[in-house]
Amino acid sequence: MENKTRYRDLTVLPLTDHKQLVIACDSSAGLGMKPYDQVKVTPDIMAACCVRVPLLELLCVGAKPITVVDVIGNEYNPTGKSMLQGVQSELSKANLAHLPLNGSTEENMTTYTSSIGLTVVGEVSEPLVSPTISHLDGLFQLGEPYVGNEVVSHLSDLCSYEEVRQLRAEDWVIDLLPVGSKGIGYEGNLLAKENQLKLTLEPSVPSQKSAGPATVVLVVVKQAATEQFQEKYPNIKKIGTFYAK
Repeated sequence: MENKTRYRDLTVLPLTDHKQLVIACDSSAGLGMKPYDQVKVTPDIMAACCVRVPLLELLCVGAKPITVVDVIGNEYNPTGKSMLQGVQSELSKANLAHLPLNGSTEENMTTYTSSIGLTVVGEVSEPLVSPTISHLDGLFQLGEPYVGNEVVSHLSDLCSYEEVRQLRAEDWVIDLLPVGSKGIGYEGNLLAKENQLKLTLEPSVPSQKSAGPATVVLVVVKQAATEQFQEKYPNIKKIGTFYAK
């Protein structure tokens, strides 16, 4: 059994030859209702956006989330309580309301900015292996890159967990990868590098813009199926093509 401990941004811990733990995490700070928070948003929304990132990271690789751990850098009442309500609400959106949630809050110090860290643990029955992307396969974009106040203004427009699950089930889809603060260009080129390819993006793509709490998911589609894919998913736009070097 190979002891591979990293897959992209995920930690992978082999348990047996047929089961691995997959661990994803994210943190958020400076967003909330504390005096020094730079973006004013209620703690529940801040925490919901934070847990969205590790949830999507796991779902995009086909892992089944099994538990969530929160580390809240603020007092439980009222800030932490509101954050936990936001996490539970987001888990419900992902049809994961049954997951156990455990963690800690800061009860010793008075805090002036909001912060939270969230870890989601999942499991897979097969080793995580980078999918093979080939010459002329297409790169598509689900969602739009939003960050900060833009996220708050577009909460109802964010790509959903159900969309990601549906795409995972498509034979046409080779790979899925959430985009965060490093932007579409960075993550797209990471996919190209993994497959010794080069990626050409459409000129209109905001390649360096942060996608905040994974407001974009990259979708790699087989070259032979790009037209059918576009017909079935007109809201998912093609933004690039992979080429042999």
